[in-house]
Amino acid sequence: AREAAPAIPWHPVVFAATMVVSAWLDAAVSPFAALRPLLVAGAAAVVLTLLAVLITRTRWIGGVVASAAIGTLWSRQLVTLFGDLSARMGALVTVVWVALIVVVAVLILRRIGAGWSGNGVTTFLNRASLLVLAAGLLLAVVNGTLPALLPDLRQGTGLDGIPSDGATADQPPDVYVVLLDGYPRADVLEYAFDIDNTPFMDALAQRGFAVAGSAHSDYLWTHVSVPSALNLDFVEAIPRMRQVIDGASPRQPTLRRAVADNVAFEVARDAGYTTVSVASGFEEVALRQADVYLDGGQLNELEISLLTRTWLGDVLNVVAPGAAAGQQRSRIVGNLAALPEIAERATGSPILVFDHVPAPHQPIVFGADGAAVSVPLSDAYFADSPAERGESTEDFVARYRDQLPYLNERVLEAIDGILAASEEPPVIILLADHGSASVVDWNATDPDEADPARLLERTGILFAALMPDGADVFPDDISPVDTFRLLFDAYLGTDYGRATPPADGGHVSPVDASVLPGS
Repeated sequence: AREAAPAIPWHPVVFAATMVVSAWLDAAVSPFAALRPLLVAGAAAVVLTLLAVLITRTRWIGGVVASAAIGTLWSRQLVTLFGDLSARMGALVTVVWVALIVVVAVLILRRIGAGWSGNGVTTFLNRASLLVLAAGLLLAVVNGTLPALLPDLRQGTGLDGIPSDGATADQPPDVYVVLLDGYPRADVLEYAFDIDNTPFMDALAQRGFAVAGSAHSDYLWTHVSVPSALNLDFVEAIPRMRQVIDGASPRQPTLRRAVADNVAFEVARDAGYTTVSVASGFEEVALRQADVYLDGGQLNELEISLLTRTWLGDVLNVVAPGAAAGQQRSRIVGNLAALPEIAERATGSPILVFDHVPAPHQPIVFGADGAAVSVPLSDAYFADSPAERGESTEDFVARYRDQLPYLNERVLEAIDGILAASEEPPVIILLADHGSASVVDWNATDPDEADPARLLERTGILFAALMPDGADVFPDDISPVDTFRLLFDAYLGTDYGRATPPADGGHVSPVDASVLPGS
């Protein structure tokens, strides 16, 4: 009988794809965020398999080696799982679980040695890999995750989508909303970091900005502050967010749908605006369904998560320790540099730009004068406080002090670029979604029981607005929830007024500046 040709071991590619797909479904973010890591994982698995086959000179063994290597990279999740099991159930139970896994593995290997051919092994693993992938996808269909992600197959166009014609003499001004993630207001910076931010405030005033001295965030976190601002209301009054609060819907992708289908963009479009979003890399609040969606191509939140959930992050920390931080630097600089470029192209009907800059939020990747700061990948890569990051407060504060002047320079440069490129004076708003956390871990602290001064550090935010006609639109105690409400009232003829906080809300009431030492 003629010997069968060696089967092609494509199971490493499917196992690699399963790693990415499972992380994507777990995060429930846009499929566009998962596309690049899926392609990279597949290509890497092909290369790894070819190398293993060349080295072993046997297809089936090369395939097994490649899949084993991929499994080893993913095993960081098992190590974490066993650590959690040990903490919850004790070392003995963990040892039993590990022993059972080893016994099952030995039995499979003995079965292979007892009678399976190389082709049999490859066929079994090919089918098993498909079964694992299919099981994950089927589970995502059953629990509703996959169908809920179908609307995310739509994404905004590139820079060419910015209108260059259609302008009218009486159209409202272009609007640039620049969200500087985690940027505290001046009195908070002085209290928490001993930073005198007067030069930056003065530079804004010289350009015509009105700086709100009592601006505050209604929430402690980006994932509630941003939806609140974009939907012109407190989260408890936003239908989709209410479903999450009541436990009727999962956090994701429900939260992202509340962001993607936001009220602010809907009102702006009805008034003739083209909406433009510049990506922060934080996929949980990504505005990919803006009319124009700009992404510099740096690593996004899902890709960072894939690295930290596998041993790949540890490998990268050794071979290229500054790679991830370099990507973050590029995104911050690129997001600010995109603003003048948008303004140069915006010569037609009005645009509303929402540019989410992931700074001065952690990780701090700039030193004095913009010097590169290396930040190793870890589960706490984006964590806000020194306690979460495993850093001393002194080091945390010192790095924060180093980076802020450079960030301020880049922000002023972007503002000047917008003004120079704009044919008509635009609205420019700088605001933050929350403040800083130089001492308190807010994941483990109840705001009602916190030191009021530290709570003000977290909620006292930067807010500065440049209005083309010098109009006094925003009060001194402005918060993100009222930003678009009052902006639209001033320029689009709406009558929103200020939002009324719900009686049962989870928002944080404004903290008076008198709680700061020396006030």
